[in-house]
Amino acid sequence: MVHGSMFAGKTEYMISRLRQELARGRRVAAVKHAMDDRYDADHLVTHRSDRFEAERAADAGAVERLAEGAEVVAIDEGHFFRVDLVDVVERLLRAGKDVIVAGITYDVWGRPFDPMPQLCAMADEVVERFAPCRVCGKPAAYNQRKTPIDDVLMVGGLGDYEPRCGEHFSPLPDPPEA
Repeated sequence: MVHGSMFAGKTEYMISRLRQELARGRRVAAVKHAMDDRYDADHLVTHRSDRFEAERAADAGAVERLAEGAEVVAIDEGHFFRVDLVDVVERLLRAGKDVIVAGITYDVWGRPFDPMPQLCAMADEVVERFAPCRVCGKPAAYNQRKTPIDDVLMVGGLGDYEPRCGEHFSPLPDPPEA
């Protein structure tokens, strides 16, 4: 499990792990949410343009189907799959697969971004990756939304979010479900 702020290298870490597993001769499956079409719809892509072929999944159930035949399953942007991902990851682990999930720790309201806390609790290893705060340079656990928001799940990039430490983060008022 790798979690943290945006622009912290979570996908970069995941791609590196996938390449290591391939070098060991293991079968891998990389999965990304269907709504995440930033940079390239059919690849995991880092902000530095490194890429790794990935399958798109509309929901957590699709992740499970795409993982068939793989020994190592990597799921990028795990928070987009919501809490349904927890049961899927449990089944994949019981089936003997190694599972790597990357996702954001907190949403733009400063709340833990489900299902990341639940996935961290069941992980053998948790890697935290934090970008520097754009205001002061300290490790940034939060992501400040810079453009208008109308849903809890909004894909965005450099112009939409910036990493912030707790001191410089301002939670957005009233989430859409309120």
